[in-house]
Amino acid sequence: MEQRGVERELVVDGQRRRYILDVPAAALTRRPAPLLLDFHGFQHSAAGVWRVSEFKRLGAEKGFVTVYPQGLPVNLLGRQGDGWEIFTVVRNRDLRLVEELIRDVSEEYCIDLRRVYATGFSNGGFLTHLLACHMADRIAGIAPVGAGMVDVPCKPAAPVAVIIHHGVRDERVGIERAKALGDRWRALNRCGPGEEKRADGCVVAQNCVAGGQVVFCEADLGHHWPAGAADRIWEFFEGHARRP
Repeated sequence: MEQRGVERELVVDGQRRRYILDVPAAALTRRPAPLLLDFHGFQHSAAGVWRVSEFKRLGAEKGFVTVYPQGLPVNLLGRQGDGWEIFTVVRNRDLRLVEELIRDVSEEYCIDLRRVYATGFSNGGFLTHLLACHMADRIAGIAPVGAGMVDVPCKPAAPVAVIIHHGVRDERVGIERAKALGDRWRALNRCGPGEEKRADGCVVAQNCVAGGQVVFCEADLGHHWPAGAADRIWEFFEGHARRP
């Protein structure tokens, strides 16, 4: 049954967690549907992201399911608000949440488990890096926006496709942190020294390992989600399924 923007709950390790589920009619076919996880930024909410998300339109057009998880209180830069644990992987409650979300949604709907993707803005974008590092057996691609490097161990079990969006005038997360993130994934995915500069402001790394393409897109803006990023992200994800 189609469910657009329905709030749901599940219990993870004894803790009640909430998320918004968006299942358009186009995802209810006989073919397994891709699954996208979209993580809100610090002090924001799943419902707030769902209200403005361009992935609602894209999901209906392309036939994929989107989940908007709700974060729990974290301390970040001396402030507290709902967000994601990004500084540790040991007993990380949000990594466990993602495991259970994938299980929960795929038990109810026909999900293509080779095409599970994660995107997020700012604090949520940082979390996608952890997911790629430690859940490469479940996550085929990530799309951090307005995020950067976080100093945690990263030994992905398989290549992960990565597309990064960042503003050159970002005053909260400097673009050098985003470029460091891109360099890290170029190294992890064993990309070659060459690159292709596209007219849309994106740079595509060359000769990466199969399934591990890395794209870096910058725009003349601050700490904001770039116009058109959702379309570019989904077009990128459509070309990358997790290898068996």
